[in-house]
Amino acid sequence: MSESRVSEVVRQNSEYWERLAPHRHGEPVEFFSSGGSALTDDELAAIGDVRGRRVLQLACSVGDEALTFAQLGAEVTAVDIAPSHLATGQAKAEALGVDVRFVLQDMMTLDAEITGFDVIYISWGGLCWVPDLTDWTRMVASRLNAGGVVVISEHHPLWEILTVRGDNALSVSGDYFGTERDGYDDPLKAPEITRTIGTPDVPHRSFVWGISSIVTAVLTAGLTLRSLQEFPIEEMYPGLGEQSMSIPATYLLAAGR
Repeated sequence: MSESRVSEVVRQNSEYWERLAPHRHGEPVEFFSSGGSALTDDELAAIGDVRGRRVLQLACSVGDEALTFAQLGAEVTAVDIAPSHLATGQAKAEALGVDVRFVLQDMMTLDAEITGFDVIYISWGGLCWVPDLTDWTRMVASRLNAGGVVVISEHHPLWEILTVRGDNALSVSGDYFGTERDGYDDPLKAPEITRTIGTPDVPHRSFVWGISSIVTAVLTAGLTLRSLQEFPIEEMYPGLGEQSMSIPATYLLAAGR
């Protein structure tokens, strides 16, 4: 995708997310103060001990994972394209008494000084907003310290294109190989908050990145694949029944430099 096209997609998506952001709050402060973690055990195992390490969270939303990283002793930077997301995250960090550097940034074109990280992490619903996967992985790899790890914890692209039609019944509502996605034929694939407030009437564009595309981009960026895991989650295929545990809902990729 051309640089001008990427820039336009990011501009539109920034407006889209800023419309949604004031309605998204994440976990309450009490969740974290009582010992709650926004990171799963599988994610923590892939990331490793973060105490004293520099961590960057991309597309951080309200920064719940960034708060968990900070509580675990990491030096954390978190970036997002929606100012209201960052304001919510900053308010929670201050209430918890933890230090997270929240920065308004496009994760495709990070400032030069946002570099030198031991862990770079992106969570569910982040990678689908990357308009050029090859450029993104190269940029991410360039900001990673030697010995560092990139962790992608995401909705599975198969989940992105399948729609539940009933018990043991699925239909294909998207194109696994199509990449660009204009709107959502299945509203369950849109950001969850849109089911409460509706979809903002502004242009926006998301993407479906297949597993082979993701792995190829990671390897092309000079990273070494450490692990790739796939997980079923029954709640992500509502109404499918027990067969939901036979297909992937999320994946977890770790790659090192």
